[in-house]
Amino acid sequence: MAAESILRECGKSETELRAEWEAQIKTQTKPLPLIDDVAGQSRNAGKDAVKELLQLRETRDGLKKREREYDALVEDEATPMDEYMEAKADLELVHLRLQELATRIWNKQSILGVTDRTRLKNLTNNPFLAAQMNALALKQRLRDRLRARKFEMERLERSFRKQVNDHKVDAHTASSIKQCEPAITKVAHSFNVLCDTMEDLFNKGKAPPGAICPKKLEIKGIFALDVDDAIWEDLGLDEGSPVATLPWLSDEGVRAGIRALLEYDRCIEEKVRLRHECRSMHFWLSEEWRIVNLALGT
Repeated sequence: MAAESILRECGKSETELRAEWEAQIKTQTKPLPLIDDVAGQSRNAGKDAVKELLQLRETRDGLKKREREYDALVEDEATPMDEYMEAKADLELVHLRLQELATRIWNKQSILGVTDRTRLKNLTNNPFLAAQMNALALKQRLRDRLRARKFEMERLERSFRKQVNDHKVDAHTASSIKQCEPAITKVAHSFNVLCDTMEDLFNKGKAPPGAICPKKLEIKGIFALDVDDAIWEDLGLDEGSPVATLPWLSDEGVRAGIRALLEYDRCIEEKVRLRHECRSMHFWLSEEWRIVNLALGT
C-alpha cells in the first residue's frame, strides 16, 4: 500500500516515528499556562521582561504624545476656559502616569542581564526584530485560543450529545463558533499584517543577516487546527526556540512518515475489524445453513 511505501522511503524507523508522534501530541495538547503564574518562575522570564519593557515604552510614547497635545491647549491663549481647565487636569494625570512608568521602566531595566539588555537594544533599534517578537506573541496567543476553543467544543458536544438530537448539537456548535470567530480571526489578521511588515523590511534590506520571513496564516480553515497546519510552525519567528528544531515540525521526512504511520495503523485496525466481521458472518451463515438443513430434514 502507499503508506508502507512512504514509511520505507522516509528513512526513519517505526520506533522513531512513534516517539516523534508522541512528542507532537504532548506539545500540541499541553494545558494552557495559568494566568496567575509568577513571571519569575517562567523559563523565559528574560524574554517576558523584555516584552513587558517594550510594551511599557510604547505606553510611555503614547502618553508623551498626549502630554504635548495638552501642553499646546494650556499654552494657547485662545483656548476656552472650560477646555483649559480640563486640559490642565488631564495634563497633571499624564505627568503622574509618566512618572510611574519611568519608575517601572527603570526597575525592569535594572534587573535585566547582559543578554537581555542586548536583546532589548536590538529590538529597540531594529523594527524587523520588534515585528518578529510581536508576531511570535500573537501566534502563541492565537494557538492558545484555538486549542482552548477546540477542547471547549469537544466537551460541549459530549455533554449535549446525551441530551439532545444531532440537529440541536450542530446548531449550538455553530452558534458557539460564531461567537468565538471574530476575536480569533482578528488576531490572525493582525499576525498576517506583521508578516507583511516583516517581508517589506526584508525586501528593503532592513532585516538581520540570515533572517527568515514567517509564513502568513490561511484564515479559511484555521479553526480546524490540524496537526500539519502552519499555526504550529514558528520558523522565522523564534530561531532560538527549541520548538523550531523539533523533527516532527521541521523535518519533512518525519512529518510524511508520521502521516503514513497513522494511516498504516488505521489500515491494520480496519483489517482486524474486517477479520472479526468475516468470522461473525461465517458463524451466522453456518448457523443459518444448519437451521435450513434441519427444516428440510423434518
